Amino acid sequence: MDNRKTQIIDLATSLIRKKGYSTFTFDEISKHLSLTKASIHYHFGKKEDLGLAVLDQSYQSLINFKSIVQLPSQSIEEKLIEYFRYRSKRFEEYDICPLTSLTSDYELLPESMRQKLLEIAELELCIIEEIVRKGQTDPAINMRALAITILSAVKGALLYNRSMRDNFIPDILYGINRLLK
Repeated sequence: MDNRKTQIIDLATSLIRKKGYSTFTFDEISKHLSLTKASIHYHFGKKEDLGLAVLDQSYQSLINFKSIVQLPSQSIEEKLIEYFRYRSKRFEEYDICPLTSLTSDYELLPESMRQKLLEIAELELCIIEEIVRKGQTDPAINMRALAITILSAVKGALLYNRSMRDNFIPDILYGINRLLK
């Protein structure tokens, strides 16, 4: 992928994390990157195409991380911390997850983006479920429900971080660790 296209995708991802899909514009991207709108349209015919590129980048990031989960030497807590560190390494202080932001705009998204978002959400959930499954021996525990709880807690904490200008992630990870023991 060429550098300019990557810059556009990265900026769009940042704008989605900060303010959502429905509110950012090609005009905003062109001003920020000192490009003409025609340059952006050269790479992305419409906003939906750019949104799909952002989702593809998130999907690829999850696929890349999935191999890290396979490392047997880490505890569940270490894997979860690594997962959330890996997924948030490009966030600024009070950003939210781009998938969470897109989910909040779900009804406004084109159908192609909805489908891709669902695919990515399922992959993310499966990764968390796999992490939890490797550390739990109790067959009575519903691993999927536990994975949903963990993802919901962390993504919810990011929303609270934004509104309260605090960092709840260490507390959430502590609570999750206690839950898993």
